[in-house]
Amino acid sequence: MRKLLLMLFLYVPVFAVAQNKAVDSLRKVLATAKADTTRSDLYYKLALETQRMDPDGAQKMIEQAMTLAQKSNFQKGIANVYSFKSIQSSYKGEMDMMKKYSEKCIEVARKANYQLGIAKGQNGLGLFYWQTGNFSEAIKNHLSALAIREKFKDTVGIATSLGNLALVYFDNQNSDEAERNAVQSIELAKKINKVNIVISNLQLLANVYGQGGRFEKALACDAEALALCKQHNDMRGLSQVYSNMANCYTAMKQYDKGLKYQLEVLKIDEFFGDKKNISDTYMNISAVYAEQKQFKPALDWMQKGLKYAQESKYKQGEKQGWGALSSIYEQLGDYKNALAAHRKYQSMSVDLINEKSNQQIALMQTTFDTEKKEQKINLLNKENTIQKLSLIKQETTIAIIIGLLIVALVVAGLVYNRNKLKQKAQLQAQMLQHQDMLTKAVIDAEEHERKRIGADLHDGVGQLFSAVKMNLNGLFERINLQRDEDRFLAENTLALVDESCKEVRVISHQMMPNTILRSGIASDLKKFIEKINADTLKIKLETTGFKDQLESNVETMLYRIIQETINNVIKHAQATQLDIVLKRNVNEITAVIKDNGVGFDTAKANSFTGIGLKNIQARIQYLKGTIQYNSAPGRGTTVTVNVPA
Repeated sequence: MRKLLLMLFLYVPVFAVAQNKAVDSLRKVLATAKADTTRSDLYYKLALETQRMDPDGAQKMIEQAMTLAQKSNFQKGIANVYSFKSIQSSYKGEMDMMKKYSEKCIEVARKANYQLGIAKGQNGLGLFYWQTGNFSEAIKNHLSALAIREKFKDTVGIATSLGNLALVYFDNQNSDEAERNAVQSIELAKKINKVNIVISNLQLLANVYGQGGRFEKALACDAEALALCKQHNDMRGLSQVYSNMANCYTAMKQYDKGLKYQLEVLKIDEFFGDKKNISDTYMNISAVYAEQKQFKPALDWMQKGLKYAQESKYKQGEKQGWGALSSIYEQLGDYKNALAAHRKYQSMSVDLINEKSNQQIALMQTTFDTEKKEQKINLLNKENTIQKLSLIKQETTIAIIIGLLIVALVVAGLVYNRNKLKQKAQLQAQMLQHQDMLTKAVIDAEEHERKRIGADLHDGVGQLFSAVKMNLNGLFERINLQRDEDRFLAENTLALVDESCKEVRVISHQMMPNTILRSGIASDLKKFIEKINADTLKIKLETTGFKDQLESNVETMLYRIIQETINNVIKHAQATQLDIVLKRNVNEITAVIKDNGVGFDTAKANSFTGIGLKNIQARIQYLKGTIQYNSAPGRGTTVTVNVPA
């Protein structure tokens, strides 16, 4: 197992730890500072500067920062202190406290509208979820932090968030993405002279290369990081470098060197009291002994490492520990304990599998199916209860008034049937109402997700494309392109970027109907159609009766139905002409969408399994409307939609 030191500097805005000039400069400013808010911020920065070499001194400074921040109601300062406390909790292996302080940081920062503080808290949560094995939540939080930092052009934050993402990808067995993010982080960190970011990412690359058997490249990264650590007195970084070197030498079967460097790592880890890192080092020492077939000392070191991993709730380390422990027991001939340890390893491996979006969908479907089955069971129970009551009533009536049986049975039968029909109608109404609620919830969730994805495209990818376009323009203006083929390539590149910007903007607008539907469905359908290439498909739109806007949900769903139908025409119909007639009267709204495309066999319509058609049908059912398809091969298609006004 390789040691991966937390890149917790991602969490904070200052990183030149242990540079005496930086510490001296901050102390000089602190000596003359008067305002409590300024002094709080300076103590916070001093704590950051010293926490990688003097944890006790850093603790005293952060306590001063919190006291001054609370005294002056300096919310930004309070949020910063919570972010620092999260760092400390992680070093100590106190995962629950790490999560708590990260959430407190976000809470305070949101109230103060301190966006970069929110990013710090999200990074803290990302690190928490990474260490506890929930990779999907880790990536989600790191990407959210990265988006904020890009928005505010926080170069240091961008570099460090890329490094954090590299960590998660590495542990999730995605070495290519880990290497790509780490290289980008190093390049950016070198430009802004952030040494700690460079050190941590060099060590991540050393892990990537070492895991792939590229030991020369791994040791080259170690050598570069080692020089930086010694130059800047970075003890935590030095621990990481020695750990990587030890693992490389062990893999190269140079066991004496491997053990030597692992024991150096242990000294540094014990100095800082980092349970998580001590756990890693114990397990790494165990691996050196196991490689030499010395299984008894290997067992002793591995058991100690596993204990620390469990205490610090370091799930990745615990999983690897159980796997290694199983192998050691097997070599010692203790097959009972080997099997038990392997089962633990398998169980944790399943628990730590990264979630996929299709798993989330499956979970939603399972929940829906379970609720549906529960409704059926409840319905059957009620019907059984009614039948039992009916039998008791009949037997009692026969026993008491046998002579009036015919009259009583007729009257009781009428009453019973009436009540039963009434109850059945009520149950059906409740089921329909519940189905409407479920349909609305699904549609609302879909619209919310469309809006989120649209916003992400617009604010994230769209802005990145715009920045790329601006940078390329500036670059081509400064470069004198002599050859015609070079100028042609440059112009084509700019055109492609410009076309990509437009495409992202169109998609993001299509994904956000609540933003688009401002002028009413008729006007906004016209705007949507205008964005479609008329050279490929000519569309004619005719609308009547839409002076007043519809209710919001009705308008959004109807817009989506027509939009999805148009998209189906574009994708499948091979049509050149599309006519749309949208009418509204007192009782209903009618939409007729007619194309001159290839058509299809309507007898096979029920066999179509496309998501788009299912979405259309769900919206039609919710609106209590109908949809009809009139088509035949080679004769085009007419779609008629009717919904109550």
